[in-house]
Amino acid sequence: MRRLAPALVLALGLAATADAQMNEYEGRYGPTIEVSVDSLLDMPEQYAGRAVRTRGQFEMIPSGSGQQYGLRGTFGGYLYIYPRQEVVASFEQEARRWAGREVEVQGSVERGQDPGTRQPIVYIAIWAYLAPPDDKPMKRPDSPDATLEDLVTKAERYDGKTVNVRGQFRGENLFGDLPSSSRDRSSDWVIKDDVFAVWVTGKKPKGSGWSLDASLKRDTGKWLQIMGRVRVRNRVVTLEAIDVVLSKPPAVSVAAAKAEPTPPPPPRPRRPPVVAFSLPIDGERELAPDTVFQIQFTRDMDEASLKDRVLLRYAGRPQPGDNSLDAVRMTYDGGLRTLRVDPGDLLRPGRIVELVLLPGIVDIDGVPLETRPGIRAGSSTDVLRFQVVAGGLAGGPNP
Repeated sequence: MRRLAPALVLALGLAATADAQMNEYEGRYGPTIEVSVDSLLDMPEQYAGRAVRTRGQFEMIPSGSGQQYGLRGTFGGYLYIYPRQEVVASFEQEARRWAGREVEVQGSVERGQDPGTRQPIVYIAIWAYLAPPDDKPMKRPDSPDATLEDLVTKAERYDGKTVNVRGQFRGENLFGDLPSSSRDRSSDWVIKDDVFAVWVTGKKPKGSGWSLDASLKRDTGKWLQIMGRVRVRNRVVTLEAIDVVLSKPPAVSVAAAKAEPTPPPPPRPRRPPVVAFSLPIDGERELAPDTVFQIQFTRDMDEASLKDRVLLRYAGRPQPGDNSLDAVRMTYDGGLRTLRVDPGDLLRPGRIVELVLLPGIVDIDGVPLETRPGIRAGSSTDVLRFQVVAGGLAGGPNP
């Protein structure tokens, strides 16, 4: 939001009178509020007799009673503009160049009739306005264009040179973009683009039909084009302004607009799951006959893939007295990533028992269990071996 000074008063340079006049209007119509053109057209009764600030596309409206001005609404209606006496001369002199461009106005809202058509209209009697940005700011032939990034990162190269630069108005360092101690004069103000900011000195942020207040955050954010001489002191860049005009934000280059977005990096390959550890530990030689086995994996496994792919068996050829181990029960705990294997019977003392994990076991992302080194691919993925304690040592009969 910006404080808009009456154009005629600005032309005469009578800032004090302008402030007094503005205070007079706000005293009469109340504090200025921001409102859209569409809201004024749809609900004029809510804003009648109040001070408002609005912006929209400026149009010259054909009328049998003379030239009419207005701001176009979204649905084709017009908010008529009637400049007050103190701004009418400068407004009409500049307005013919604004057709189709965005203009900001400040004034009181009223309802009335078009003098020519007698149709009801909503109008704003303005005491201030902000002209559109200058599409082609004037510049000297010897003043090259530069960016704020250039001025900050290559300060010594530009020191003493006159340049044209564009940046957003940031007031009198209202956002702490620069160290306060680096300010030379109390009237200096800041412009910024991205993370790069410089001081501006020598001219106020105002021009024909517009004025920004460096002490108000609501006036910040407008883009300005500045021609000035670069001065570098203690690594702080100051621009001694020669000319200041309203500008548009920097346009995105055609090449940048057409550039394909950088594709995201390919996903990192998932590490296959492996057996983290087992209880009892693989290779245990004093296994109790009533042992229940537990195997923990490094990743959460697909429980369905474990079915019929986990075998508990005696190693080697069957021997007389071996039980069939056909009552084995298996359960999987996804939270603990642990497979529990209950033989369902006492293991035969002295025998070597194998817990075999067959190919086809995968984690929840479908990544196969990694084959343990040394195991022939395709036969099994992992084999854990244990020896049941001999009967004599366990206190039972020998096999």
